Amino acid sequence: MTPVRLALLGVAHVHADAYATWLTTHPGVQPLGFSEEDPHLAAEFAARTGLAHLPLKQLLDAEPRGVIVCSETARHRPLVEAAAGVRAHVLCEKPIATTLEDARAMGEACARAGVGFRTAFPARFSPGVGQLHGMLQAGLLGNVLAYSGVNHSVCPDRERGWFSDPRLAGGGAGMDHIIHLADLLHLLGERVRGVYARLIPVPEWVLPEHAGVDAAGLVTLSLASGASATIDPSWSRPGSYPRWGHLRLDVTGTRGMQSLDVFAESLSVTGTTGRHWFGYGPDLNALMLADFLGLCTGEGPSLGADWNAGYEALRVVLAAYRSQEQGQAVRLGG
Repeated sequence: MTPVRLALLGVAHVHADAYATWLTTHPGVQPLGFSEEDPHLAAEFAARTGLAHLPLKQLLDAEPRGVIVCSETARHRPLVEAAAGVRAHVLCEKPIATTLEDARAMGEACARAGVGFRTAFPARFSPGVGQLHGMLQAGLLGNVLAYSGVNHSVCPDRERGWFSDPRLAGGGAGMDHIIHLADLLHLLGERVRGVYARLIPVPEWVLPEHAGVDAAGLVTLSLASGASATIDPSWSRPGSYPRWGHLRLDVTGTRGMQSLDVFAESLSVTGTTGRHWFGYGPDLNALMLADFLGLCTGEGPSLGADWNAGYEALRVVLAAYRSQEQGQAVRLGG
């Protein structure tokens, strides 16, 4: 089988390194290189990964079959539209945009070009997510009464400063973390009808580098099913924390309770450099990328999150920020 030509458009996202490793080691992929506007970041990334740094036009002239968009969130739209212009399938980091207008434009560009759009939600490929989905579909928990979600981590601006710049990221911890749990709720068949959020900026005297940017919060959702949900999206882990963070979802139903911990499969190792957690579960990024490769080749059905999934999750995130601004609950139509 001829290797599939894939490229990275932007490498500002913290996941770009993992994607580059997959691109350069998968036997079914011909990596064309990457584009990046920041020359310093581009030089570091090229030296670290071995991928070629090319101007965007030259990269697209090489006719990639698919692209992975890993730029800052506010810069997704022009890259997606450019990829659609050469009929390349798109896997886009989440959130897919900072505004619904940009998100819709991206979806329309791909639809006109007849190419697929996938949102980078690797948690969907967790075996635990599949098991929970199956339990709910089989009615093993009865009628769901409530969901309680936690997505905590170290602030990613320690690796990429733009994550705490609202102009590029669209917000802070809320923008970074509400999105994952909003998508899991959508995957489980829930539809959000109302959002009330408290997104709290860290005081300057506590963490000067995050002053004015939301780094903690709590979001309450009302669902069309009658259940309620809460999401804690905080950047609450210190830099010394032994792993990236947590992604948990507890489900309470009339017949039982079930807890999902996406990154539970890990070992705690203490050595001369401190305490670290090493995951031994499946590589969710690799599963997501393999699914995207299948979309590009047309082999088998793609199970990844499509444009609508990315859009619906973004609606919830932006409603949370409106709720914070207005000091009241926000209704979501549709």
